[in-house]
Amino acid sequence: MHNRIQECVLLCNKLNILYVEDNEDARQFTMEMLKRFFKSIIVAVDGKDGLAKFKENNFDMIITDINMPKMNGLEMAKEIKSINKSIPILILSAHNEENYFISSIQIGIDGYLLKPLEISQFTNTLLKSVEKIHLQKEIQSYQRELELSNVNLESKVKERTLELEHRLYHDNLTNLGNHTYMMKNIGSSSNETIYLIDINGFQKFNDIYGLKSGNVILKKFAQNLQDFNKENNYMLYRVYGDGFVLQKNKKSSIKNNFEAEKEKLLKHFESIKIYLEEIEEDIEIEVTIGASVNEERPFIKADMALKHAKKDNLSIALYTEEMDTSKRLINDLYWKKEIKSALKNDSILPVFQGIVDMSQNVVKYESLMRLKQCKDGEEKLISPFFFLDAAVNTRQYNKLTRIMVQKTFSFMQDKDIDFSINLSFEDLSDSLRVEFLHAQIKKYGVENRLILEILESETVSDYELVMNVLKEFRDKGVRIAIDDFGSGYSNFEHILKLDPDFIKIDGSLTKNILEDNRTYTLIKAICEFSHKLDIKVIAEFVSTQEIFLALKELGIDEYQGFHFSIPSTKLL
Repeated sequence: MHNRIQECVLLCNKLNILYVEDNEDARQFTMEMLKRFFKSIIVAVDGKDGLAKFKENNFDMIITDINMPKMNGLEMAKEIKSINKSIPILILSAHNEENYFISSIQIGIDGYLLKPLEISQFTNTLLKSVEKIHLQKEIQSYQRELELSNVNLESKVKERTLELEHRLYHDNLTNLGNHTYMMKNIGSSSNETIYLIDINGFQKFNDIYGLKSGNVILKKFAQNLQDFNKENNYMLYRVYGDGFVLQKNKKSSIKNNFEAEKEKLLKHFESIKIYLEEIEEDIEIEVTIGASVNEERPFIKADMALKHAKKDNLSIALYTEEMDTSKRLINDLYWKKEIKSALKNDSILPVFQGIVDMSQNVVKYESLMRLKQCKDGEEKLISPFFFLDAAVNTRQYNKLTRIMVQKTFSFMQDKDIDFSINLSFEDLSDSLRVEFLHAQIKKYGVENRLILEILESETVSDYELVMNVLKEFRDKGVRIAIDDFGSGYSNFEHILKLDPDFIKIDGSLTKNILEDNRTYTLIKAICEFSHKLDIKVIAEFVSTQEIFLALKELGIDEYQGFHFSIPSTKLL
């Protein structure tokens, strides 16, 4: 890292930059870091000031904040790019400014520096832009020499220009085309076949054998691709550390050919060994491949396919719309804003749905989360079905959980009836959440009426830890229920280990009991199994009298659903 910083300082030393920031504290902090790299820095206090100073001076680079008075950073950047399209502009961006990213891409922003500045990310981002500036300056320098000398140096300049262009578009280590060259060739064309090849666990080679041997592996892998390509018709690129691309000739980009191409690739990559002279051993190489055929933005789609393949442990995956994460990201950004607003306005609240016995008497309540949303003068209570995943993805889930626990306990502390709250195994694996829950139970004195409804998950890494946490709660008098049993990740062995007080049969089974004999048999088996262990059984999503009677016939102990009551902010 120290060498990269020194390299960056040398490249930045003679560059003139314009730094635009309206916040004085942020400006002082960032200036301290910028002064380590640049000698010539002109400061502007907002976008309007920045545009004026750009017109008055010659700059090599612009670094700007986004949110500023008079004219924001993106508006200023758009004006500057209309004057000088090639000048590099880096955006200082906070994590809560994702909604500006699409606009910044359209304007042609060259890079992003995340706040607060961190030296490693700052240096890497800066190097990419500065190296391009110096390459452009070298090209311009040779062009000026030609004009000033007025001698016949055309061939020499052309040779040097080609050399510089080669450096700009090719990877130094492997001599394959780089990411810039690939994007120049394919753009956003929808007539391409792209195979994005990622070496599995490449970092471990660097860790075990060292960076030098890691580079040898990359060079030999690139040579392997070139040997493979002698009988094929691909453009080859190295687009990032251990990521390589095969771009198929446009005329061959036919989706029907994918299966044949897939088999050819898998056969080639199933037995790659690279000999390392330094350790005198063969290293086995395995890869994962993401493919896109005839898609717009083909490289991005191939990257989505690669992520899907890695997640599902596949050797290769062809992009489909189901893999497109952009819709999820848009949804996450929408709900991130809504959740943030709800937290600020105290609009996260519990509602309660009654649970009845065989005589339809309410014996307990389940506390359910709702987000109060006001749109066009109309107030709605939104189910977490719509926003809970986004809350997890945007790191707001913990705040929601804490609010639900506190509000539910506060509401129920003087009510003489049992109640339940929902928790995941991930909640119980988080020591801070567990500590908070213990504190709230003690504060409100609800341990003897509280039931923790636990949703099992296959992502649990330390099952023993969760078991011990539940024992601590049970020792205080808290009871345990397994939620949504019979759907997805349900395990009879885990029931024996957890020894719950209740099992809640998932609604997907309950609603089909009248139409599907197999569902009826499964519910009956769950009920008999549970009763032999002295575990009470609760049926969820009971929506009709007919379903209620069928479940009652099987001996279900308790019932919950719209047939009896809907969730409400008040108790029945």
